[in-house]
Amino acid sequence: MNELEMFLRFSFLGLSSILTIVSCLSLVKIKEMKVAFAFTGFLLFTLEGILVALGVFSSEIDSFVTPATLIGIGFLALIFFYLSLLKR
Repeated sequence: MNELEMFLRFSFLGLSSILTIVSCLSLVKIKEMKVAFAFTGFLLFTLEGILVALGVFSSEIDSFVTPATLIGIGFLALIFFYLSLLKR
């Protein structure tokens, strides 16, 4: 992984963490299911960033952090974002 890719991955982790915190605070205040779905989507993106960061610093987690795992987490996050946009 080159320096630009590492910078982008860690930037993605930071941004998704900030959005997770903001959506969590919104969920506590609003208590609406749509916000809960958005919070879950941001949480999954944060989890993906954490797994990638752990994969950069540890070679033991490489067997778990595969492209299929990362694509699956991203796909689940997009499903939760879609659910947050649906009307009742």
